[in-house]
Amino acid sequence: MQQHRLSIVFLSLLVLPPLFWTALPACAGELVYTPTNPSFGGNPFYSDHLLGIANANNKFEKPSSNSGLLTQQDPSKEFERVIQSSLLSRISSQIADQIYGENARDSGHFVIGSTTVDFTKGGGATSVTISDASSGGQTVIQIPTPGY
Repeated sequence: MQQHRLSIVFLSLLVLPPLFWTALPACAGELVYTPTNPSFGGNPFYSDHLLGIANANNKFEKPSSNSGLLTQQDPSKEFERVIQSSLLSRISSQIADQIYGENARDSGHFVIGSTTVDFTKGGGATSVTISDASSGGQTVIQIPTPGY
């Protein structure tokens, strides 16, 4: 009988507390989102950790000082580049005027150093052929010509 009482007491200690816990009223609070990133209102002390993770994942390398963009150029070479760019811009404007200007022509041939530019109009399009004698390369551009 003593053993039967012990098993009932032991069983009641195991089974009854979970039953009482389920009978208790549930209490819950509001769910509040707290951002991690300090840029979006998170803890500012977390920024070092995020920066460390970003630097560890960064696959890009800083350009070396030997790259053309970061080195100091010789002023005479920079001047030469600017003059060359300006002249090429004016030449291209003159060629465009010959193709589409007031006194536009149906065809034309231009030589600029080792480069030749030929254009012909016909069939609703203008065909521009750019040939480089030094490299042997050739580029053909087809431009729709409205009203032609």
